[in-house]
Amino acid sequence: MAVRDILLQMASYPVPTPHWAIDAAGTLAETLGARVSAGLCQIYLPDVSSWLANKLTHADDAIAIENRKSKEWTNELLAAFAARIPEARRGAEILVECSSLISPRDLAQWARTRDLTVVPASDGLDWSYMAEGLVFGSGRPVLLLPRPDGPAHRYRSIAIGWDGSRAAARALADALPLLSAADAIELLVVTGDKELPTAADPTEAQRHLATHGISTGIRTIEARRRDAGTALCEEALALGGDLLVMGAFGHSRVREFVLGGATQSVLDDVRLPVLLSH
Repeated sequence: MAVRDILLQMASYPVPTPHWAIDAAGTLAETLGARVSAGLCQIYLPDVSSWLANKLTHADDAIAIENRKSKEWTNELLAAFAARIPEARRGAEILVECSSLISPRDLAQWARTRDLTVVPASDGLDWSYMAEGLVFGSGRPVLLLPRPDGPAHRYRSIAIGWDGSRAAARALADALPLLSAADAIELLVVTGDKELPTAADPTEAQRHLATHGISTGIRTIEARRRDAGTALCEEALALGGDLLVMGAFGHSRVREFVLGGATQSVLDDVRLPVLLSH
């Protein structure tokens, strides 16, 4: 299935999403022949409920200033989006009023009806919290984008983390449009981190991709005291990869959601674009 409908998730607070992210999403849309929509959370912090607290601290004045900042940055980002994305590649502008700094639950509903959501990994933003909510709440793939060192990411050399799991299979399927356009693809299997099932045999994944006309190599890498996520990222970079594809893992506890080790390590240190699927 082709990618035709992309969502660029941006933030207006505490700092705005940088313009390089808009440019990168536009390049991706052009590469895939897709339209990209802007998803933006405008923060609305409610006034304090205590009259005495407000009188002593002037909290309402401070809150009004922060709300105004978010509104101004929202308007600036939407203007930049309209100016930097060609009309032929520009989709909708989705503005969500959020009562907290970042509310992935409010945003995931829009991602559910997109082929792919792009989350910029930008300093000053709690993007990993947003990405986590979208990966596990939308049911759609999420592309984490660090700032490119030079020209925008082109996704010509792709590494795929393969362990035979359901999440890895989903990531493989979600990445097919990008894999079809790539020049070099490697299936990476990490050993020494956990016991791998029989289904982890990468030759079956290689066979499946070949039915789509996609040629891949296979590389087995030792964990060497690294978790799987770190090992995959380091190997992908060593191969000159400009995209890592992998499944995302997590499980629920009574009052929190706990990420799997490989997923957490990737979110903690995004050094190249990563496509995550759950």
